[in-house]
Amino acid sequence: MKRVVFINGNDAKTAKIFMDNEPIGFHAVVLSKDVAETEKVKAIKTADYLVLHPAAISDDLLKQGTSLKLLQLLSAGYDKINLGLCKELQLPVATNGGANAWSVAEHSVAMLLAIYRRLVECDKATRAGNWRRPIPEFTTFELSGKTVGILGAGNIGQKVAERYKAFETNILYYNRSNSVFMEQELNAKKASLEEIAREADIISIHLPLFAETQGLLGAKEIAQMKPNMVIINTGRAELVDQKALIDALQQGKIMAAGLDVFDREPVALDNALLKMSNVLLSPHIAGHSAEGWTRRIIFAWENIQNLEVGRCLKSVVKN
Repeated sequence: MKRVVFINGNDAKTAKIFMDNEPIGFHAVVLSKDVAETEKVKAIKTADYLVLHPAAISDDLLKQGTSLKLLQLLSAGYDKINLGLCKELQLPVATNGGANAWSVAEHSVAMLLAIYRRLVECDKATRAGNWRRPIPEFTTFELSGKTVGILGAGNIGQKVAERYKAFETNILYYNRSNSVFMEQELNAKKASLEEIAREADIISIHLPLFAETQGLLGAKEIAQMKPNMVIINTGRAELVDQKALIDALQQGKIMAAGLDVFDREPVALDNALLKMSNVLLSPHIAGHSAEGWTRRIIFAWENIQNLEVGRCLKSVVKN
């Protein structure tokens, strides 16, 4: 009987889905991420597989898993995992295989639509009896004909591009390698960061956080953007120079931003972004959906079974 430990940072529903999908031949244990460290150590010491959400674990705790065959994440991001230590421990790390891509893509586009159509202001005004007055006729916009710059052409970036294409937009994408899908299926054009900064009306960010992507959108790129630019970030806050972003929003150099991620989470209540009317915020939940949690967990169990029977692992992080 193979032992699987799931350290769960979500509610009991997630734990139930995980247990309901337990395959024959496995024994699963679910621990809250808030339980005492001693309890986690005890569980991990005898575990064959470790599943995490959120994707964060201390080096000391990871070193206790001397029998671990796989560190399986339910997230797409892995920037808080010490990949160097995992390599030293000969422990493969796998992400969720794009299982949350649908949810993140829909949330990203929803943020843009809410900004373009000023839905938050519309709702507040209607409830207050301010019929149309707070929403001038030339302050709402259409997506059709706009140029969208998508940073990242992985599972999420592709799904975002598909959805924007349905709105009759022009797609530019920034990625290390060419995306056959983006170019052939969506008629998207690969572009440099500078080209996207200059030409796009909307930028949607879906890159992983590495040393080389930190601060990718900096003051230089933001200074080249159109005044009608909207930045949507459901990736990682650190991909954007936060000071440059705040300055541009405060000074009206770009129109708006939709942000699901922050450089400190939970976001500090004195963060200037919380005080701006041209910023739409959500609490790092773009990847959350009822369907998505089931999809993530099924993928995790399938990956664990793949390794157990000698099949290739999917969505392995290269370290």
